[in-house]
Amino acid sequence: MKKMKKLLFLTYIILLTTNTSFSQQQNRQRIKALKTAYITEALNLSPNEAEKFWPIYNMYTTKIQALKMSLEGGLQHKVQLAGGIDYLSNKEAQKLIDDVILTEQQITDNKIKLVKELSKIISAVKIIRLKKAEKEFNRRILREFSRRKKLQRQ
Repeated sequence: MKKMKKLLFLTYIILLTTNTSFSQQQNRQRIKALKTAYITEALNLSPNEAEKFWPIYNMYTTKIQALKMSLEGGLQHKVQLAGGIDYLSNKEAQKLIDDVILTEQQITDNKIKLVKELSKIISAVKIIRLKKAEKEFNRRILREFSRRKKLQRQ
């Protein structure tokens, strides 16, 4: 009987975890679709521009996002392994700082490459519009998440 309860509990946890990660994946896809539509409209991309723009934009934003995630996750993980910030030696802390600087440089390098590649496809004005549209989209998404969180609390 105890084995059956454990098995049912484990099955429930697995289903719950799978459902949550599937839901998160759906949310990411929905946000990406909204962002694509928002940027396309903000830049007023022609079909020819869009056909060339999106593969390049997606490739670089994926690289940049992966670098940001590795930076955040790696830093937290290394600090936790040391037992917290207060337990890092100066040598370990310096290594973390060097890693952060290196990763931030890689992020910057990818942003520069993105702009260079996009400048072959769209005008400089549209690249500036892109930066503005990205910031505005992120603000809107954060506002929406904040609004939904407040509604859930009520």
